[in-house]
Amino acid sequence: MVTSRLLIVPVFAVALTVTGCGVEADPVALPPGSEQSSPASGSDAFVGKYTKLNGTCPTLDGDTAKDLKLPATGTPADVNADTPISQLVTCTWGTGAGSVTVLVTIDRHTGTPTAEERTAGQFEKDWQAAIDDGRTLAAKPVSGIGDQAYLGVHRDRQSIVLSTRASNAEVQLSYGVADMEPESFAANRDSNADTMVALGRDVLDDLS
Repeated sequence: MVTSRLLIVPVFAVALTVTGCGVEADPVALPPGSEQSSPASGSDAFVGKYTKLNGTCPTLDGDTAKDLKLPATGTPADVNADTPISQLVTCTWGTGAGSVTVLVTIDRHTGTPTAEERTAGQFEKDWQAAIDDGRTLAAKPVSGIGDQAYLGVHRDRQSIVLSTRASNAEVQLSYGVADMEPESFAANRDSNADTMVALGRDVLDDLS
């Protein structure tokens, strides 16, 4: 289950719940100034690497996804949103053990703070909140993807979760596993680290 309390949510945040290997999001109101124009217009500069996801869902077509026998195309959630100031996409591949859920959030704000600065600040704030309230367990930083990334175990004890930020985009990814006991959290997290990083890179490759 993706630990998607790390959301920068477009409009006035939509609470998301997808069962199985899914997504949960706490409502978050955008701060004043969120009604700015799109990156392509207005007097303020847009600072960020990404403006959109190429497609309805990311295409998981890398070697790791193929080894997991995942279909290249996921199933989009009904709550996906695309506005001038942000894009939110949630997609799933299967259910239960071996399933994948991905949440992509792209900040398109212009002006100051920049989209990249907003994303970086929100990413750290939300990740820490997920740890503090017990939504993410056995959390640790992980390298090899994005500008920042963390790996952990979802509180359902049936999902490994990865959250990463690359410039002005966040990717939250969940991979369904067999039910875990607390003493095995760290071992399961670490044994799936390469899989999670590879899948996360696969998602980032679909942003432009």
